[in-house]
Amino acid sequence: MIKLAQVISICFLCFTAIACEENKKALVMLYDEVEDIVGIQSMRYIINDQYLRIDAGQQDSDFILYDKQKKTVFSVNHEDRTVLKIAYKPWKQPEFQFNVSVKNIVAKNAPEVFGKQVFDYQILADDMLCTQVFLVKDMYPDAMQILYDYQQLLSGQQVASLKNTPEELHTPCFLLDQVFHKGDYYKLGLPIQITYSRGYTKLLKDVREEVVDNSLFVLPEGYEEYLPFVE
Repeated sequence: MIKLAQVISICFLCFTAIACEENKKALVMLYDEVEDIVGIQSMRYIINDQYLRIDAGQQDSDFILYDKQKKTVFSVNHEDRTVLKIAYKPWKQPEFQFNVSVKNIVAKNAPEVFGKQVFDYQILADDMLCTQVFLVKDMYPDAMQILYDYQQLLSGQQVASLKNTPEELHTPCFLLDQVFHKGDYYKLGLPIQITYSRGYTKLLKDVREEVVDNSLFVLPEGYEEYLPFVE
């Protein structure tokens, strides 16, 4: 027979642990990420109202967790039992020695996606194309805001560590693609293809809303936490 005190204790634990909360609906996006050296890798992006999780599609795979409230990224490595913790660092784009322009036009000869026109968003440095995004406007704005915030955090870390990269590698597209990358296209809509000048492309394969297990957004216990190295 379970005593009343035990019942109260169990209820309290469930109210205070995310794993005991009711599973909620999330946006699930599957991208093929193509890199010249690495090849093709299928990645899953799961977004709810507080978290973004990026993994290879399995619950037990290594994963990245972005916490919206804490403005922090946690990169989990199961083999090493470590968690790399990256906090948001405010940053702003400097005055470059080259001209930066942005184009946002209807994509030529592109079929409709989700019954909508596809737009071609381009970021250029001195008329050289650095980033190109094909997107569908006004789709999943709350989830896209979390992706925008996540990109802002990543860029803040890249800005902080820029001095570790030799200056001869500071090309215009390197600075726009990999360092001072705003990710403003997320404010416009859902990217279905993103291509960076460094030979890296993301291709959307599927997007759906479904109920997911809350345990996907829980960090493993007992792992060593460390911070990124910045000189």
